Amino acid sequence: MCLAVLEIVSRKIFVVTHRGASSHAPENTLDAFREAVRLGADFVETDLRVSRDGAIVCIHDARVDRTTNGKGFVSELTSEEIRGLDAGGWFSERYSGAKVPLLEEFLDFLVETRVGGFLELKQPGIEGEVVGRVLRWGLEDQVVILSEHWESLRRVKEIDPAITTQLDIPNPSPSSLRGALVGLANIVSIHVLMLEPQTVELAHRRGLLVDVWGVRTAEEAKSASEMGVDFITADDPAMVQSAIRGASS
Repeated sequence: MCLAVLEIVSRKIFVVTHRGASSHAPENTLDAFREAVRLGADFVETDLRVSRDGAIVCIHDARVDRTTNGKGFVSELTSEEIRGLDAGGWFSERYSGAKVPLLEEFLDFLVETRVGGFLELKQPGIEGEVVGRVLRWGLEDQVVILSEHWESLRRVKEIDPAITTQLDIPNPSPSSLRGALVGLANIVSIHVLMLEPQTVELAHRRGLLVDVWGVRTAEEAKSASEMGVDFITADDPAMVQSAIRGASS
């Protein structure tokens, strides 16, 4: 990411919804994605895994048990079996019958709404398929691809160096920031409980943007904004927007 882009992005804190507006609708469903846009999110984040028959689906856990009425590993179920599950009834009766989206549906949603997308690779080995679809949909300037595996990000950059990437660093330190650069990340993701002003400053000195995630309260959002983060990832985008406005007033 060039310095000019860094200067532009740093003027605004972007709000990213975690698995969609997951405090308002069942996570990783089209309902949660649409609600995120309605509430003013800049980016919508989703998680990607591959089914037994090679389809890429939007789901966080390795198993379907927590967020659907089914049981079993995503990798051991076909896309038809996964699509036949109820992914919304656990959240409320209103969302009963919601489906686990395919990656293609999420990309269609990004095209339709023009909102930004964060695509988290929950397993290595799907980089080529994900980047290929992003390019086919013409969304290379609209998405961030993220992972906790720096090897995955290096693979993304090998396929298309212009794709923006983000590395999750569980234990922020000078060495982990160096690791992010080795992995060719543009953004580092830090949990709110691990966020420190000096880490944000050092990341910026190294040319890295900072995304804080796990933000659940207005106080956490305000504190993160005061530390100078570039992105705030939360389940409730409206709460974050309100906290940011309060911090800047």
